[in-house]
Amino acid sequence: MSKLKRKLGFWHAYATATGLVVAGSTLVTLGTSMGLTGSAFIVSTLIALVISIIIALSYTELSSILPGAGMIGDYTSVAMGKFMAIVSVLCGYFVLVATVGAAETMTAGSAVQSLFPNVNVTLIMVLLLSFFLAVNLLGVEIFGFIQVILTLTMMITLSVMGILGLFGILTVTSAEPVAFNPAGWGTVFQSISLSLWLFIGIEFVLPMAEEVKNPNKTIPKAMIIGLISIFIADMLFGQAIVHYIDLGTLSSSATPHIDGAAAMFGGTGKTLMVIITIFAAASSINSNFAVVPRMFYGLARDGLLPKIFAYLHPTFRTPWTAIIFVYLLFCVPLFLLESTGEILSILILSACTTWILSYIIAQVNVLILRRKYPEIDRPFKAPFTPYLQIAGILSCVYMIATIHPDPVLKRQIYAIAGGFTVSICLYAFIWLKMKKIPLFQPVPLDIKKSEIIAESEEITDCDLEIDFGEEMRK
Repeated sequence: MSKLKRKLGFWHAYATATGLVVAGSTLVTLGTSMGLTGSAFIVSTLIALVISIIIALSYTELSSILPGAGMIGDYTSVAMGKFMAIVSVLCGYFVLVATVGAAETMTAGSAVQSLFPNVNVTLIMVLLLSFFLAVNLLGVEIFGFIQVILTLTMMITLSVMGILGLFGILTVTSAEPVAFNPAGWGTVFQSISLSLWLFIGIEFVLPMAEEVKNPNKTIPKAMIIGLISIFIADMLFGQAIVHYIDLGTLSSSATPHIDGAAAMFGGTGKTLMVIITIFAAASSINSNFAVVPRMFYGLARDGLLPKIFAYLHPTFRTPWTAIIFVYLLFCVPLFLLESTGEILSILILSACTTWILSYIIAQVNVLILRRKYPEIDRPFKAPFTPYLQIAGILSCVYMIATIHPDPVLKRQIYAIAGGFTVSICLYAFIWLKMKKIPLFQPVPLDIKKSEIIAESEEITDCDLEIDFGEEMRK
C-alpha cells in the first residue's frame, strides 16, 4: 500500500492548525460575545487561551510519542483500547463533519447571498465543496498552498481592520467610549465556554504529522503560535467594533461581525467582512477535507473501519475514499436542513459537545501513558503533569455544562450529541465483536510505534524533497 508523503513545512502546519479555528462560526461567536460581555470579553478569551494551550501541550506530547495519521485514535488505542479509540475519533470528528462542516458551508452560502441576493445558494455551496474535494484529492502540497493563502489573508485582514478601527483611521464615524465591563464579572466568567469556541480545533494539524517535516519541533510551534495569533487578531477586531455599534445590536444579530465592520467602515467594511467570512468558511472546509479523512485512514489502517478507507491513490498518495466520504457527509445536510441562525447554532454546539469529549479522552490518555510508560522517550513533554491535564479535563467539563444558556436549546444540543455518541458506541461494540477484537485491551506501545515507524521508513519520496533552508545553510 502506498504511504503518505512528508512534504509540509511550518507555514503549512500553522495554516492547518489555525485554518479550522478561524471559521465563519467563530467570527459570529466573537461578535455575539463582544455584545454580551463588552470589552471585558478579552478576560474570558485570555482564560480560554490558557486552557487551549494546556490542551495543545497534552496533544503535542501524545503526538511526539505516536506521530501517526490516526492521531487521537492511535493514542487512545494504546491507553484504553480500541473501543475507546473508535469513540474518540468518531465522536470528535465524524460528528464534526456531519454538523459543523455543513454549518460552515451554509455560512459561506449565506455570505455570498448577502452580496448577490438572487444567487442559487445551494449551487454555490455544492460548487465550493466540489472545489475543495478536487484540491485535496490531488495532494497535500496543493492543500498546503491554498490553506496558507486563506489563513494568512484572514488573520492579517482581521488584525488590520481592528487596528484601523481602534485608532479611528478610515472609519465612517468616530469611536465612542464604552464601559469596560458593562455586564459584570459573572457574565465574564460565564463566557469562557464561548471564548473556548474561538480556539477549538487547533489540534487539527496533528493527523498530518506523517506529512510534516521535523514534526516534533514544527507542530508544537505551529499550535502555540497559532493560538496566540488567533487571540491577537480576534481581540483587535472585537475590541474595535464595540466602539462603533450598540452592544445589544451585536448580541442579537445573526451576523454581528459583518454589522460591526459595516459600522466602522460602511459598505466597504461590510463587503470586506463578507469576503473574510467566505474565506473563513472555506478555510474550515479545506481543513476538514485535509485532516478528517486522515483520521479515518488511521482507523481503517488498524482495522477499526472498513479497509476501503485505508486506500491511498497510487499517484497522489491521498486517502481518496475517505475524502469522498467526507464530501458526501458535507453535502447531505445541505439538502435536508434550512440555513437559519438557530439551525447553525444547534449544529455547531452539538459537534462542540462531542468534540470536547475527545479532548477529555486525550487528557486521560496522557495521564495513563505517563503512569504506564514512565521511562519512554518523549520528544515533547507537557509540563506540570498531572496538574495540567486535570485542569484541562475540568475546563472541558465546564464547557459542556455551559454549552448554552437557554435550557430548551441546551436539551436539544444534548439530545443530538447524545444520539451521535450512543450510535458510535453501538457501532464500535458491534464492529469489534464481529472482528473478534478485544474492546478494552490496550495495544502495546512498542507495537504501535513499530507500525508507525515502519510506515514512515517506507516514505521514500520525502528523501527526494530538498529543504530550501537546509540547502542554504549548507
